[in-house]
Amino acid sequence: MIKSLILFSLVLVTACSGGTTTGNPITVSLRLVDQQPFAWWKPIKNTILIPEAHAAVSNVYLCFKRLRFKFDTSASSGGSGNIDLTLGRINIDPNGTSLGNINIEAGSYQRIEIDLEKECDGVINRPSVEFTNSTAPFNYSSIDRMTIKFEGNFSSTGDINLDLNIDALLDEMDLITGGDNIKNRLEAVTGDY
Repeated sequence: MIKSLILFSLVLVTACSGGTTTGNPITVSLRLVDQQPFAWWKPIKNTILIPEAHAAVSNVYLCFKRLRFKFDTSASSGGSGNIDLTLGRINIDPNGTSLGNINIEAGSYQRIEIDLEKECDGVINRPSVEFTNSTAPFNYSSIDRMTIKFEGNFSSTGDINLDLNIDALLDEMDLITGGDNIKNRLEAVTGDY
């Protein structure tokens, strides 16, 4: 099951820019990336060569609704850019999952937030997040709306590529083995870029 996750092809999806950009917008090529890709592929349990972090997590699906770029208020007079995404339900590939090219205002940013919501793609009661944890082993899901945050600073004066590191999110999923409150647990961790 974990090996099959590695074989998934990179998902390329285009996001619509429903946010507000003025002047000449900057294009951000945005991806979700696991910075510990070998942790998903663990052929021998408890080996010291390959870390155990989130090795039990597979089949991760997220239902995207909105993306927010938060300006660095100490460096900019701007507000925030909300972009409604038409991505729907996406299978997260540990090698990288493209969220498409997104237009934003030039400026300095301090945080990116992704809103997840149930019933994306028009499917009633489709979870906002789904994953398998083979440690338990169970499939877990939540229909709660939630916001996943990525902290860090970047400035955009020209087109850029930006990888959002999802290690902390996957590590937390690996710890869920029972009737845990998935929303609170996933919102409590922060990714970076």
